[in-house]
Amino acid sequence: MVEVLVALLIISLGLLGIGGISAATFGYNKTAQLRLTGLTLVNDYADRARLNVYGYDLGSYSVALADAVPATADVATAQAAMTADEAVPATAAQNVAGYDRMLFQRTVADRLPQGRAIVVSNPTGSARNLDVWLLWQEPTTSVGDALFTAGQFSCPNNLSEADRAIYSCMYFKVGL
Repeated sequence: MVEVLVALLIISLGLLGIGGISAATFGYNKTAQLRLTGLTLVNDYADRARLNVYGYDLGSYSVALADAVPATADVATAQAAMTADEAVPATAAQNVAGYDRMLFQRTVADRLPQGRAIVVSNPTGSARNLDVWLLWQEPTTSVGDALFTAGQFSCPNNLSEADRAIYSCMYFKVGL
């Protein structure tokens, strides 16, 4: 009888271990999915900036963390405001860049949990670069979670300690 109880205990511990590994695997898969989504979003934004280099040169592709995430209706209004017959090239470029920026912010907020973005445009000489940080809250974040801790090292230096405690970050440097 004791042997059966010991065998049941060993089997139970093994099943609990397998359950824990399975739960961790699902969490890591979700994190990988979020990172792939972030990569796709940044590539789309960089492509839009490449198509509107004049708007980039005017500094219209930068996004601050304090910038409010636009509502879906605001993005639609910005799209409707763009006209093909704009007479002033700078105004046309800024309108397109404004729409691209609003669409990017809205998409990041929709596709990443509590998703936010910081974008710094760095035109230096003939080089055009975008520094992009995507911030989101991991769905399974807990204190001591290795993936969450690793994501915090990618956060911008000027991020507050309160924000650093809740956000996981991903950094991209994109050359246009």
